Amino acid sequence: MGLFDKVVSGMVKGIAKTVDPGALPGLVTQYLAKTEIGDTANLIKRLREGGLDREVDSWLGSGPNLPVTPEQVRGALGDSVIEQAVAVTGIPADKLLVLMAGYLPNAVDAMSPNGTIEGTPPA
Repeated sequence: MGLFDKVVSGMVKGIAKTVDPGALPGLVTQYLAKTEIGDTANLIKRLREGGLDREVDSWLGSGPNLPVTPEQVRGALGDSVIEQAVAVTGIPADKLLVLMAGYLPNAVDAMSPNGTIEGTPPA
C-alpha cells in the first residue's frame, strides 16, 4: 500500500468512526432525498438494475450481507448520482464511494427488518 493509499484509508476510517451505525438508515434516507434517486426504494431499484441483484438480495435476506466494492457502487448508481451525493455530503467521490460500499449493506439490512423496504417490488 502506497503512502497515498494509507492516507486515504486513514481518512476514510476516521470518517467511518464518527458515524453511529444506528443512524445509518436515517442518514441514507436524508441524503437520498437530495439526489435524483430520491428514496430507498429507488436506490434498491437502481442497484438491481446496475447488476447488484445478488448483493441486494443478501442485504434484504436473513443471511450474511454480501460486500460491494466502490467500483460496483459507482457502476450501479452512475456518475450523476455520485456527483450529486458529493455535492450534498461534501465528501470527495473516492472517499464517498468507499464509505457507501462499506455502509450500504448494513444500512439496507437495517432498513429492511422484514426483508423488504416499503415501496420496493420483490426481486
